[in-house]
Amino acid sequence: MRKIFLVLFSSVCLLAGCASTKAETEPVMNKMISDQGAEAYSEDDSGEAIVGSSEECSSQVLIVYVCGAVSEPGVYELSFGSRVNDAVIAAGGFSDEADTTYVNLAAEISDGAKLRIPTLTETEEIKGKGNVLSEEFDSFDKTGLDVDVKSVNYELININSATEEELKTLPGIGDSIAARIVKYRQQNGKFNSIEDIMKISGIKDKLFSKIKEYITV
Repeated sequence: MRKIFLVLFSSVCLLAGCASTKAETEPVMNKMISDQGAEAYSEDDSGEAIVGSSEECSSQVLIVYVCGAVSEPGVYELSFGSRVNDAVIAAGGFSDEADTTYVNLAAEISDGAKLRIPTLTETEEIKGKGNVLSEEFDSFDKTGLDVDVKSVNYELININSATEEELKTLPGIGDSIAARIVKYRQQNGKFNSIEDIMKISGIKDKLFSKIKEYITV
């Protein structure tokens, strides 16, 4: 009877010990799993932050208006850090009449820039005038790209004398509107101000706001 009691007592002790060990082990294992999970989560967060930052950089674009002696004048979307050469390529490259040495092709472009490539004839005329326009030309040429200069006459399209092809270099002006402008001049005479161009069917406030900085009378 005593032996049976000892055996039972030993069994109870063993069971109690195992339960205690299991109870002590489980919190430790749970803590390890929790720590590992937190570490993985932290790494994931870090990875996402890096990816997000990369995507933010890659999403930055420049809007540039390229006109003048290029094959396909228009408004183009370029990647951040693009150069004048990239803008010319986007516009189909230089036309046959272009003065390819007029601008610095390595110059960096800023958002909202207007890049007008002159013809060889235009630059020869500018150099030969020997006046303020010539000085502006020299300044423009040395800096490579002076996109803020709006006082240079050859940069503006005169809506009283421009041909249809010249008018189509303006943003948003296509064949039909350019033809209407020329027809209006023939029937009504010259525009008195740049705002008068809104008398043309198809040119309202929104389109006028896009072209007003590029036209003159």
